[in-house]
Amino acid sequence: MKDFFKSKRFHLLLAVFSLLFAFLLRAIYTDALMPFLSGVGGIIMTPVARVTASLSGLAGDALGPYLNVAQLVEENEALREENRRLTEQMVDYQNLKTENDQFREYLELKERNQDFVFEPASVIGRSPDDRFGSFIIDVGTYHGITERCPVITSDGLVGVVQEVSYGYAKVTTILDVSIDVGGVDIRSLDTGVITGTFPLAEQDRCKLGFLSRESGVTVGDTIVTSGVGGMMPRGLVIGEVESVENEVSGLSLYAVIKPAADIRETKSVVVIKDFAGKDENAGFAE
Repeated sequence: MKDFFKSKRFHLLLAVFSLLFAFLLRAIYTDALMPFLSGVGGIIMTPVARVTASLSGLAGDALGPYLNVAQLVEENEALREENRRLTEQMVDYQNLKTENDQFREYLELKERNQDFVFEPASVIGRSPDDRFGSFIIDVGTYHGITERCPVITSDGLVGVVQEVSYGYAKVTTILDVSIDVGGVDIRSLDTGVITGTFPLAEQDRCKLGFLSRESGVTVGDTIVTSGVGGMMPRGLVIGEVESVENEVSGLSLYAVIKPAADIRETKSVVVIKDFAGKDENAGFAE
C-alpha cells in the first residue's frame, strides 16, 4: 500500500482529481454549474427525446383510424337520434293536421246540414283486390252506426255502410254494382238511379241510369241525391256528368258520373247516423 501512494499512477490520479476539483470550484464560484449540467443533460436526453417522439408518432398513426371510427360512430348515433326526434315531430304534426282538417270539414258539414247527426271516422283498411274501392272505418255499433248509413266527405257522397260490427264497419262505395241510390240533376231535375258497373269502376266512375230518352241531362251537370225512400238525405253531391250514353236496350239513356269525392284515396269520412225525414217512404229507391 505504501508503494502505491509513492507510485506514478497515484500521483497521476491525484493530479486529475485536483484538476477536476479546481474546475468544479470555479464553476460554483462563477454560477456556471447549472448550464454545465444542463448541457451535459441535453447531450444525453436529445437521442432519448427523438426516440420517444418517433414512438408517439407511430402510436398515433396506428391508433388514429380507431379513434376516428369511434368518433364517427358517436356522431352517427347522435344524428340518428336527432333524425328519430324530427321524424316523431313530423308524425305528430301530420296527425294533428289531419285531425284539424277533419274537424274543420266536420264543422262545415254540420253548419250546412243542421239536422244531420254525424260520426267522424277514419279509413283503417282497404282490400287491394276489391274492384270497387270498399274500405273499413273505425266506428261501429258502439258509435251508433247501422247498415245503410250514408258515408260522405266534404266533397260528396262516398258510399253506404254495408256491414257493421261493434267497433268497425265496412263501406260499399258508389262504384259498386250493388249500389242503388236515387239521384237527380240539379239543373234539369231529371231523376235516375246511381249504380256501378265493372267497366266504369275501372275508371273510377259510376252511372246515373234509367233516364228517359227525352232527358235533359247534359255534360257538366251536377248530380245529387234525390232523398226518395228515406234512407239517404236529399241534396248530397254525388258527382258531375261526363257523358250521356244509350243503354244497350236502346229504350233509355244513362249518364257517366265522375264522383265528387276521391273514392279510392280518401283517408277520413263522416257517417250520417240520422237526419230529418229518415225512413220516410221506405220501400222506394233512396
